[in-house]
This record gives sequence, structure tokens and C-alpha cells, in this order.
Amino acid sequence: MDARERYQAWLDHLLIDNDTKAELRALDSDPAEIEDRFFRTLEFGTGGMRGQMGAGSNRMNIYTVRLAVQALAHTLKKTGRTAGGVVIAYDSRHKSREFAEEAAAVLVGNLIPVYVFPAIAPTPLLSYAVRYCQASAGIVITASHNPPAYNGLKVYNERGNQVLAEEADVISSHMAALSLEDVFIDKNPKGSELWRECGEELLDAYYERLLAITPDVEGGHDLRILYTPLHGTGARFVPEILRKASFHAVSTVTEQMVPDGDFSTVRSPNPEARDAYELAFAYAEKDPFDLIIATDPDADRMGVAVLDGDDWVLLNGNQIGVLLLDFILSHLPADKRNKGVVVKTIVTTEMVDAVAEHYGVEVRSTLTGFKYIGELIDLLPEEGRVFIFGFEESYGYLAGDAVRDKDAVLASLLIAKAAAFYKQQGLTLLQRLQALFQTHGYYLQGSCAYEFASSLEAERGAKLISRLQETPIPVIGSEQVVRMLDYSTGKSLDLKTGEEGLIDLPQERVLQWITQGGSKVTLRPSGTEPKMKLYLEVRAGDKRVGETRLAALQQAFDQIVREALATGL
Repeated sequence: MDARERYQAWLDHLLIDNDTKAELRALDSDPAEIEDRFFRTLEFGTGGMRGQMGAGSNRMNIYTVRLAVQALAHTLKKTGRTAGGVVIAYDSRHKSREFAEEAAAVLVGNLIPVYVFPAIAPTPLLSYAVRYCQASAGIVITASHNPPAYNGLKVYNERGNQVLAEEADVISSHMAALSLEDVFIDKNPKGSELWRECGEELLDAYYERLLAITPDVEGGHDLRILYTPLHGTGARFVPEILRKASFHAVSTVTEQMVPDGDFSTVRSPNPEARDAYELAFAYAEKDPFDLIIATDPDADRMGVAVLDGDDWVLLNGNQIGVLLLDFILSHLPADKRNKGVVVKTIVTTEMVDAVAEHYGVEVRSTLTGFKYIGELIDLLPEEGRVFIFGFEESYGYLAGDAVRDKDAVLASLLIAKAAAFYKQQGLTLLQRLQALFQTHGYYLQGSCAYEFASSLEAERGAKLISRLQETPIPVIGSEQVVRMLDYSTGKSLDLKTGEEGLIDLPQERVLQWITQGGSKVTLRPSGTEPKMKLYLEVRAGDKRVGETRLAALQQAFDQIVREALATGL
């Protein structure tokens, strides 16, 4: 069935509501929009589903949500795991509450209990709640830091971890076999005895666990913090946890404390982007602050800006992660460090290894995606090991074992404690970072995202990946490649000797090149969106030398990608 046929099928379907049909009829003279909305059915992958909201099979709407949740219900039924129920949370985006209630209606229609948050809640709190409620699964309605037109649905297993590839494939296969007629819906789920709301006792338990995880340090009372949730779910939770930890000089960006699905005061609600801090910087011109903390809409990612003289410096995700790692390990007793493991992803800075080695702590790498870090937390005790800290370069951090996903509430508390600790020593976070660079070398990173504007570009992107797999690149810019890692096959290739090795990680379509100078270049297609991302890192003893090498690497590989997307060659 092609896009036009799917479009007509929705117009003719008795279960599609009239408002949706009216939206579709308005597209009749716009074949390009019809193609975009119906060229495929929104897929359920390892990151769940994510897409623009609107009518169509390739959009987030009540019908695609119903199909995905019915597929989850089938999965739970077939594995005999319905009794525990499903916890449901949602963020501040448009239609998030509506999609959450639709999900609950489908689950109750399948006679599966639900635990529904009464108001917007962070994604990491959902992960914690799954374990707290001893539920069989969890659902969170969010599109993280995507633009306002997007929403999404993520599924968590009974361990509070995002479903991995095998679990996602089962749900996806069920979803592909479903039609709207196969969906069971309870018309009044709130009136069912299967509907329960998550109460304040859950939140109290969550706060207690986070406070116990973080290092106990003196000071903090005079640390001046400015916080913004960027119109998202952190508005209540981050200020509360900071107050509970005796940070009393906490101010907030008032306009951005209001939940707003349009994210009307920012271009993008992404704590990685400097322009997301413009309003916070304006606040800081009027009042003095040591630190600005920002969290994304579902409060799983956290960004930090540090005052350096008269300027605000935005730390990148790797720098924040290294600072937190160093802070945590320096406050951990030797006996705990000996059994501890730090986890990073394959695109995260290699500086992690240098810092962890300094403290005698083991480092393990996983594929990109916090679900892999979460999975390791449950596997390590079987080896007599303990998870200490994990992070990925995209501003996601986790310490301890209370949660199985990146947690910006916990990360906000950690960075505040680290800043307070160093302030007592007369240092800023930037000065501590500089000291770490001087000890371990300068690790500098860059990245590029390539969004596919059409199905043709998506095909060309896939073709490029295949070509790079078949024909290893010998040189990137002026740096000779010595090793290529193909995570889709689980094999590595030594370009000098021609010897192949095995990669002890799950298979995923990611390619990585290591140069003779120790640089790392990684190309990774997204699991939830039509795009791919390029990650780069260089290490140098001198910052300027590193910056020059990084710029040359990025320019050389960017040219390879853009030519392939433009020509298909």
C-alpha cells in the first residue's frame, strides 16, 4: 500500500474521528505532505516512537499511540506479565496528557492495571516508579528536547530500563500485525478499579534515594544557583531536591517555570544549545550567580553554565560528565572504588578512562543509548561489581542504582554539590576542569547532525553506511586510520595488519574509526528519527593543536557525508 492508498484508507475508516478526517481532507491538493504523512507507519524501535504530531500513519496521534500500546499489551499477555500493571508518565508537550490517557484506556481495556501520574513528571521518576510499584512495564509520553511539533512514546521494562532491541522487536512485530479494529479501549478507564494514581509517597521515596546516593559535602548554603526547566517537568522537582540538600540560594527563571508545549521563550528546549540560556543570562545580568542549571522538557538531560569572570561558559556533556565522575570518585572510599564500575558509551570521551584509572576504577563501554547503561546496572552484581556512575555525551548522567535511566534531577543535585565543594576551595568548576586537562591532556569533541528531508535522503544515508562498511576509509583529513569498528557486524578491522577482531557488544548500525593520532570518529544513524549523527574527538597536549586537528577532521568527514546525501554516491 503506497502513501496515497494509506491516506484514502484513513479517510474511509469508520474508527477515524471526523476532526482527523477534516485535517486530512485539507491536504488533498498537497501530494508532498500526503507522502510525508503516509509513506510509512511510524515505527516502534529501541527508542520507542517519536515523530511530529498530526493526522497520518507517520505521525504521533491517538491512533498510532493506541496501536503501540495494544502491541505492548499483547506482549505482556503472551509473557504472563499483566498483573504488575504499567506505570504511565507524561511531560509538558501538547497532547502528552491526552496520549497518556489513551494509553491507559487501552491497557485497562486489556484488563491490565495502570499507575498514572496525576501531573507532568520527569522521565527518570517514571523509571524509579516502575521499580517502586513493582510494575511489569512503564510508558512515558515525551519527545525529550525535540521541537514543539514533536511528541513520542517510550516503553520501559519491569526493571525500569528502556526496552532493549529484542524486547522492542517483539512489540514492533505485534504492532505491525495490528489494525485499529484489534485495539481494546475502555471508555471510562478512570472509573475502573484498575486505574490508580501515583501518590506523594512515591516522590518522597525517590528524593530519599537521591539524597543518599550523592556525596555528603559541607557547604552549599552560599552557592548561588539559577535554575530553568525550559518549560518542562523539572520545574517542581529540581528546586525541591536542591532545597532538601540545603541549597538555599536557588533562584528560578520565572517565565520558564510554566509548563508550555510551545516552549515559547526558547528556539529549542535543549540544554545543549547556548540560545536556550538567553533568558537565564538576562537574569544573571541583574543578580550574581555561580551556576546556571537547565533541564530539558522531560528532565532526563541537564546542562550547566559557569561564570568565568564576566562571561558565562556553557560546559559540554563530556566536560560535565568528567567533572561529576571526578567529584564522585574523589569522595568514594577505596573499598567501594575497588569493586566499582564506571560506564560510558562508545561516543563518550575517552577522558573517562584516564580519570577512572587515576582512582583505580574499571571502565566499561556500551552502545549509544542509556538503555545499555541501565542494563549493566542489573548485570554487574552477578560479577560482584557495583555500578558507580554512567554518562553519555548528550547531557545524560546517572549515579547509583535507584533509577535505570539518565536523571537530570539527580544530575542537578550532583553538579550543585560539586560546585559547592570546589567553591570552598576557592575554585570554580571551570578551574577544576582545567586542572584535569593539565593532568590527563586536552580531550576536545565535535559533532554534526544530518537530518533527512526526504525518503530519498534517508536511502542515500543508508547507502553511505553500507559503502563505508564495505570499503574502509584509509585517511580522514590528514589523519591515518588504523582501526575501524563495525558495530553492526560486531567486528573490528586493523587497517595496518588486516586482522579482524570481535566487539563484545550488541550489534547496532554504528561505524567508528580510530586514527593513528588517537582521534575517534563515529557515524551513527538515529534509532527514533530520520537522521544520523557524526561524533568526533581528539586528544592533544596543547589545546590549540587539538582544536586545529578537530576542525580538520570534522571538515573532511562532513564533506564525505554531504556529497553522499546530495549525489547518492
